[in-house]
Amino acid sequence: MNFADSDKARAGDIVLAIGNPFGLRQTVTMGIISAVGRGGMGIVDYENFIQTDAAINMGNSGGALVDIEGRLLGINTAIFSRSGGNQGIGFAIPANLAREVMQSLRDKGRVVRGYIGTSVQSSHSGNSGRDEAQRATDRRACG
Repeated sequence: MNFADSDKARAGDIVLAIGNPFGLRQTVTMGIISAVGRGGMGIVDYENFIQTDAAINMGNSGGALVDIEGRLLGINTAIFSRSGGNQGIGFAIPANLAREVMQSLRDKGRVVRGYIGTSVQSSHSGNSGRDEAQRATDRRACG
């Protein structure tokens, strides 16, 4: 299977999700890319998923997310669901990342990633340490 350049994927692109949901072999569903670069869901430390509304159900993980030319765009990985079934929010690992992992496994027999002892987290206004320090400074200056 040929790889698509997943960095060129855009919201609105048509995609097909291929898999074996609930043991039903060779199932194909169609949808669009809802977002790219999706993260912050707590699935893994570093997240950069392609979000799609193509139906991805239990058993589709590891299946292909392909573009309309039949090229691998991503690897179906997860769904957001309150019921355990498809609710139109599925996630795929971008093909470019999958290609890098595959090449590293071929060349080195393992995947090596950089680690500097920090983690990334969202900062919301009013919740960061910098904001707290600024408010404390403002209180001292005002009173």
